[in-house]
Amino acid sequence: MTRLLHHLIETCVMNHGAKNKLLTWLVLLLIVFNAVTITMFWLGSAKVPPRRNGTPQEFLVKELNLDTLQQSTFAKLRRDHRDSAEILRAQVKQAKESFFALLKQSDVTDSMKATAAKRISVITEKLDLLTLNHFQKVRAICTTEQQGKFDDIINQVIEMIGHNGQPGRPHGNRPPQPGGRDEERLPPPPGVPGGE
Repeated sequence: MTRLLHHLIETCVMNHGAKNKLLTWLVLLLIVFNAVTITMFWLGSAKVPPRRNGTPQEFLVKELNLDTLQQSTFAKLRRDHRDSAEILRAQVKQAKESFFALLKQSDVTDSMKATAAKRISVITEKLDLLTLNHFQKVRAICTTEQQGKFDDIINQVIEMIGHNGQPGRPHGNRPPQPGGRDEERLPPPPGVPGGE
């Protein structure tokens, strides 16, 4: 009986030691995992540029230090661009509605799909070219010194414009919301997410 009791005590102590060892390793593993996760999160968030307050237009005016005449010209360029872009966005919307209306038809050929898709891409290309031309005109009203600054910050402006759209819905193809801030936004330039 003593021998059996001694064996039970020895087994319990060994199991307790093994459990402690296992728990110690699990705790260490969790600490390392948490440290790695926090480090990756911290390094990842350091790469994300800070969100700027204001509109892309305000940012351009401030960063380029546009004078009164330049600001007036810039405002006119923005209005002209917005008016033309709204027409093209409405056409893109209509073309996409026609494209997805093909889902309701049972006898749709590949040629019909391609034609409908091509119509969307042609209008989107016009919108992208309109936006590129707009930024060329904005750059043209700048002094040589301002043009250098424009070249340095245009990617930031494009990023700001891309972030202004709703997730999952490119701003370049979204008609402005009446009374909303959308009316003050520029559509994304070519090659920018959301500019399609």
